[in-house]
Amino acid sequence: MSLPPMSWKLKEALRRKLAGEQGAIVREPGARTPLALIYPNSYAVGMGNLAIHSLYRMANSRPDLACERFFLPDRREAEEYGRTGAELMSVEAQRPLSEFAVAAFSISFENDLLNLLPLFSLARIPYRAAMRDPGSPILVAGGAAATLNPAPLSAIFDAVVLGEAECFADDLFPLIAGRLRKEEALREMARIPGVWIPSISPPPEAGVRRFLTDLDAWPTETVIHSEAAEFGKMHLVELQRGCPFRCGFCATPAIYDPPRRRSPEAALAMVASGLPFRKKFGLIGAHILSWPSFEKLARAIHERGATFSPSSIRASDLDDEKARLLSESGHRSVALGVEAGSEKLRETLGKNLSDEELMRSAATLAHRGVTNLRLYFMIGLPGETDDDVAAIASISLRVLEAIKAHAPKGARQTSVAVTLSPFVPKPRTPFAGERFVGEGELKARSSAIKSLLRKERGVSVSADSPLSAAVEAYLSSAGPEAVEFLEGAARGENPRRLLPS
Repeated sequence: MSLPPMSWKLKEALRRKLAGEQGAIVREPGARTPLALIYPNSYAVGMGNLAIHSLYRMANSRPDLACERFFLPDRREAEEYGRTGAELMSVEAQRPLSEFAVAAFSISFENDLLNLLPLFSLARIPYRAAMRDPGSPILVAGGAAATLNPAPLSAIFDAVVLGEAECFADDLFPLIAGRLRKEEALREMARIPGVWIPSISPPPEAGVRRFLTDLDAWPTETVIHSEAAEFGKMHLVELQRGCPFRCGFCATPAIYDPPRRRSPEAALAMVASGLPFRKKFGLIGAHILSWPSFEKLARAIHERGATFSPSSIRASDLDDEKARLLSESGHRSVALGVEAGSEKLRETLGKNLSDEELMRSAATLAHRGVTNLRLYFMIGLPGETDDDVAAIASISLRVLEAIKAHAPKGARQTSVAVTLSPFVPKPRTPFAGERFVGEGELKARSSAIKSLLRKERGVSVSADSPLSAAVEAYLSSAGPEAVEFLEGAARGENPRRLLPS
């Protein structure tokens, strides 16, 4: 029996990643069932995602599983895989994916579906479920994108998990560890609420999913520390999940509803666990400043000689004390989601933020030395007019003036960075049936805003890719036929030509 091709260069690169980590677990499988955990993007992006950390902890806390991680190789690594014919290998033991009984994919974003077929190619595994033999790994997909719209995954994966991973640990992990034959294992999985087996069951109803009721029972924080990861200099701590607001464009309530909060005691325990590794904490959740014990936690972090950074700030949640705590943590810049330039359009979106509240928040932050703001807007929104587009420029300038008027004397820099993101209709949201305006209109609207602000000192404008948004819009609502789009993209065809007209 001949051994599969391998590359010492790739093995060494993975070993270097492993050597740069704190908290990774390397186990000899032995009696343990090998479980592959795969994030279909780069190591940096994947290790910045708390789902990977939680799944890794849950799996490796069991004596009957040995969980190892796989990521999308970078360009040089992919070339080395191609040159040598080596199979995709894990970070922990540099083992090929084909040696694993089950491969679990965590898919957070629709555009990461484009990386699936290249990963399958590197792993030497057929990407269509119908083409795989009974001895191949059982391929399971989960995550936010899978929960929101599992249909594009039906031709690729053996099983799709709908909901939050913690809900399935007691059902799925023992089943995986049992090493059942593939056919038998899938039949057993089909009996688990929230698990869809495309080869056995019809497509699930839109609202079928499972969510965790008690966040405190499952700590969600950084498990493996690596400076090569996004947010790698921080210990990430999830404070809340979901959102009580019902903005028409946002899929968060559809994925994580109902909103849940972690207790102050549980949050402080996660901070304590991170202090030996990091002196900066990333506080994760929607509108973090509204978490009831935010001020208490922020002060506790400062008392321990550390700082914090919130993942999301709602302008209406700001007051002077919260601005002071942000400044004390070293913030000179924060991001605010404004979404629309005019109050009228914000009201249509369900984004209850007045111009007055926005100006007051900018002034409050500037007074405490936070004099650089990043404002996030959406373009291509339902009902958006030319006046609404122009209002993005005018409200940005008003924010800049508010910063200048309230900044401490001698402030080195005052600025507003405007980020424009295309509106993408998402399933199970109030705006699910709205039109995606298309690349041409998006380019025209971003150009109009850039033109209005081009000569303004202290204001910069950036815009997300209209093509990337068009792909996201398609995959967000596509059905099983999406596999043909992914096939074309994997062949190197221009995604723009593959999109339905």
